[in-house]
Amino acid sequence: MAAPIQQLARLASRTFSRLNTSEGVQPDKISQLKSALGEITAADVNFDANFIKQRDSALASRARAPVTYIHLWEDDTFSMGIFVVKGGGRLPLHDHPGMFGLIKVIHGTLKIISLSEVEGVPVPDDVNMQVKRWQKPRLKSVTVDREGIVSSGDGCCQLTPSRGNFHEITAVSDVAAFVDILAPPYNKSQDRDCHYYSEVLKNSASASARNVKWLIPVPQPLDFWCDTVDYTGPHINVRA
Repeated sequence: MAAPIQQLARLASRTFSRLNTSEGVQPDKISQLKSALGEITAADVNFDANFIKQRDSALASRARAPVTYIHLWEDDTFSMGIFVVKGGGRLPLHDHPGMFGLIKVIHGTLKIISLSEVEGVPVPDDVNMQVKRWQKPRLKSVTVDREGIVSSGDGCCQLTPSRGNFHEITAVSDVAAFVDILAPPYNKSQDRDCHYYSEVLKNSASASARNVKWLIPVPQPLDFWCDTVDYTGPHINVRA
């Protein structure tokens, strides 16, 4: 029998293989994928937090990346990997243009805030005053979709092209790790580049826009970068 992570990869491939067709993504397939991902553990991918800690302790402090990425699989249909977020580290607020995403924490604890874009909300005057003219067309109005603490004992989190598509992920424990599935993968040539955002604080708002936040694109924050380590778990091949 194939290893659980191999089964998961095959299921992800089947789930998203018709993403660009009229059939699209079927809700029952997403539910099956969420259920399968929710069962994945650190042991299933041979993830060892102590290895990450020992590796980082051997590096000069300035060379220790706040996030380590472990590549599992990528093709034109989906990508799958493990993000390891060190204590105090974060994946800054960013988007996933036209993409579906699933996250399952396999070690430690994370704080996740996800936001959904809303349209047709007038820009408050105090927000307008804080941004340059060329930035105004790039303002995004969003509302909080989910904010909470997620640990390895919890199920998986999901984002879609229209819901929860902006999120920030911060380590609460000294090391936290999660399996990440994105479909289709980031691809700059196909207008699926990763954009980072900062909130434009507002002083007041009308009753109808009280829960709306305003985001502006920013360069990749200086406190965020990734290094990589090799995957040492079971072999993965969706065509095997």
